[in-house]
Amino acid sequence: MMAQYQRILYLQRPVSNRHPMAVERRAKQFAPFAALKGFEETIREKEYIYEKKRVLPEEKNNELDMKLKILKPGMEIQAEYFEENEKRPGYGQYHTVRGRVDFYDPAVYLRIGNVEINIHNLYDLSGDNFEVLELPC
Repeated sequence: MMAQYQRILYLQRPVSNRHPMAVERRAKQFAPFAALKGFEETIREKEYIYEKKRVLPEEKNNELDMKLKILKPGMEIQAEYFEENEKRPGYGQYHTVRGRVDFYDPAVYLRIGNVEINIHNLYDLSGDNFEVLELPC
């Protein structure tokens, strides 16, 4: 068997006529490739749980209106609000934020820290200032 390869065993190594590829160009060959554009974003979005916006019962709506009448900038409160998903109207997530009211306009929005909350998306307000409110049963 060794006799078959005697002829090529000690030949010089062949040299390519092509120039070696630059390192930058070689690196591009192995760069990550996204076959489906937007697929990762869509999958990430499905990881979040979205729910339909809750309709406030009449009692809760009246209670919220009373709390909004008392509300003033500088008050320390906790607000639960709905944040709508841009891609699925009517669906979103409920968030709770606690802090000092920086700005409040009864017709538009309320700001607590860096969070701006549309008045129509408020679900509940709580805090020491609202405990004096007692609604008749």
